Amino acid sequence: MEKLRVGYVCCARLSFDGDYARQLFERSLKSLARMDVELIHGADLTVTEEDAEALADRFHDQRVDVVLVQYGTFALGTLMPIFADRLSAAIVLWGVPEPTLDGPKLRSNSFCGINMNAHTLMRLGRKYDYIFCDPDEAPEALAPVFRVIDCLRRLRRTRLGLVGYRVPGFYTSTFDEMGLRRLLGVEVHHVTTAELFDTARAVEPARRQTEAEAIRATAATCDVPADDLDKAGGLMLAFQEIARRNRLTGFAVKCWPEFTAHYGIMPCSTISRLNDQGLLTACEGDIYGTVSMMMAKFLSGRPAMFADFIAIDDARNEGLAWHCGSAPTCLMAEGAANHLAKHATADGGGKRGVTVNFPIEGRGPVTMARLGVGPRGLRLFLVGGESVPPTANLPGNCWAVRFAAPVRRVVDVIIGEGLEHHTVLVHADIRDDLRRLARRLDLEVLDIDA
Repeated sequence: MEKLRVGYVCCARLSFDGDYARQLFERSLKSLARMDVELIHGADLTVTEEDAEALADRFHDQRVDVVLVQYGTFALGTLMPIFADRLSAAIVLWGVPEPTLDGPKLRSNSFCGINMNAHTLMRLGRKYDYIFCDPDEAPEALAPVFRVIDCLRRLRRTRLGLVGYRVPGFYTSTFDEMGLRRLLGVEVHHVTTAELFDTARAVEPARRQTEAEAIRATAATCDVPADDLDKAGGLMLAFQEIARRNRLTGFAVKCWPEFTAHYGIMPCSTISRLNDQGLLTACEGDIYGTVSMMMAKFLSGRPAMFADFIAIDDARNEGLAWHCGSAPTCLMAEGAANHLAKHATADGGGKRGVTVNFPIEGRGPVTMARLGVGPRGLRLFLVGGESVPPTANLPGNCWAVRFAAPVRRVVDVIIGEGLEHHTVLVHADIRDDLRRLARRLDLEVLDIDA
């Protein structure tokens, strides 16, 4: 993924201290150079409307993702609308503390500058973020802002494959295709199960066998026949081929009932392997589930698990997330071992492979989140806690969370607000990032910890 392109502007009005503003400009360039971004900027302060127009044209030509507008001093309000009107990029305002409050005149008045221009952006209907700090502190202050902007940029370049549609009766997996594209730019490409199965069956036997051996190598033990592993090998290669052919970055899969009826296995271990390899995939046809996984991955840099929330423990203030054997193996608890097995419930249970079976790592911060549908449109649910070793002994994958909030409050929101039964968990505290993302998108937020 190419670096975030940041267009940096230092606005000033020379009736204030222009020399001080130029010093800020140079210090800021050195500080921003420490960040892992592509920096585009002018040669000097932006003082006039002509300066702003020339820089806006350059930013447009360079396709910047973010316009970072610093107020080296107070500046007239005519400059900001030039950037806001001519560029669709995200806008971040940057104010700097006053260098001194002793002297013959106010040297910077930067805070007033970002105050006035925040109002201007509000009146123009433009979303913005802001920081208020010295240049040396900017990389740390900007990191969470840029992380969310980069997440949204990556989502706008996302093309997901929907294999089939939702599974029977799962209205929680329905989605608004054009509404999703309008909000996030996520495109959905439809793939029939027939196309997937035909592609899998057409894979050369030697390649199927090699992939089957690689699947077997992920587990300490295996309780599925060689024929099931062979089918899983072909299925994995078919997903990869369809992703390559259609430029897909992930999938949502209608994983039953067609898979056992028309291909002979369940795709759980394949979904696990796809997630391990970076093709983020949710089961049961849940597109919003895949998008939630992508948000978690883009914000944290870590893989997420797609799961059901199935149980609570009042005494321990814990909840249990589980799914039937499709979690990425990179989430496996230290000291645990993966077991390849037949699905515990498909076709009555114990008849069809292939699932992965292991507990999820039980330490460190965790965020549980979900982009889903509410009575007023799309909304975002989030809650934080600590990952703990699961006490449950269920086939598939269990992730236990000790919540920061009372577990009954979590339940009240999930049931009382009619949340979908699918959720996403990630080993990171991304709650502030999700709140910032929701503000940028004007999303309703069900924030348990607010």
